[in-house]
Amino acid sequence: MSRLRLAVIGVGHLGKEHARILAGMPDVELVGVADVNAAQAEAVAERCGTRAFADYRALLPLVDAAVIVVPTVHHHAVAAEFLRRGVPVLVEKPLATDLAQADELVALARLQNVVLQVGHIERFNPAFEELCRHSLRPKFVTCERLGSFTGRSMDIGAVLDLMIHDLDLLLALAQSPVQRAEALGLSVLGGHEDIAHARIVFENGCVANLSVSRVSAAPLRRMQVWAAEGFACVDFAKKHLTLVQPSEELRGRHLDPRRLDAAGLARLKAELHERHLRPVELDCQGGDQLTSELRDFLHCVRSGARPRVAGADGRAALALATRVLESLRANAWERQAA
Repeated sequence: MSRLRLAVIGVGHLGKEHARILAGMPDVELVGVADVNAAQAEAVAERCGTRAFADYRALLPLVDAAVIVVPTVHHHAVAAEFLRRGVPVLVEKPLATDLAQADELVALARLQNVVLQVGHIERFNPAFEELCRHSLRPKFVTCERLGSFTGRSMDIGAVLDLMIHDLDLLLALAQSPVQRAEALGLSVLGGHEDIAHARIVFENGCVANLSVSRVSAAPLRRMQVWAAEGFACVDFAKKHLTLVQPSEELRGRHLDPRRLDAAGLARLKAELHERHLRPVELDCQGGDQLTSELRDFLHCVRSGARPRVAGADGRAALALATRVLESLRANAWERQAA
């Protein structure tokens, strides 16, 4: 199999990891890396055994595909350059800063018949992949994504930086149009919101509560899902899934505590979590999810298959994030979030 010629545009905190992984793949030739920080580009290029470019446009005629990891405000401009030349791209999340830009990128990819993938990396988290294998139809979901201050991604707020991960996951799970979105947010450091809470109601009745913070003292990345088929808790950081599915007696409504005598109630109490609501703990250490995401991209570039997170999916997540931000601004606190 011929090697695909790849470039990474933007080799900061995350981009340098994309470059490192691609440089180690036998079916990839990392043609170059580009960054406006020349010293950073040179350092990453030296480590990865490739060339550094100050201007990404010099790479346009040299590659079969590109990974774009520049600040969000530049996603549209950089991705559009490659797509217009028929070059497939993986764009880090969020796809763009607004829906008009996202729509243009999706349209360009469709016009050129090339792959547009969006870097919603939690779709490749082994614990979430395991959750999807159990076909729960969620009715109530809670998501908490709390992180400490890093100083990165300050061109956007916590909704586009953090919450959009869970908005994408929710859309994948709920499989239903959104009926309404309500949100509150607070700017702690000035500028964009640093803390946000949202409530999403889907047309199929599913309800989700989401909380994010990028100024939290303790990190937490967790999702809880309640469904008729059972309960699940995903710990994204630990790649761990807790699954509780009711016994056949519970699912068939054959147990009614109101009809049990004292001995039956005592037996139910003793057996409830051992027999009827027994938790299953699944350690899902299935490998590095960034590598899995890149392999999915390379497979789609070669085969023309649809990515797990295509441009339309990234656009849908951005559309929901936009509704959250509109509600957040309409319900601004005294310390108004921008």
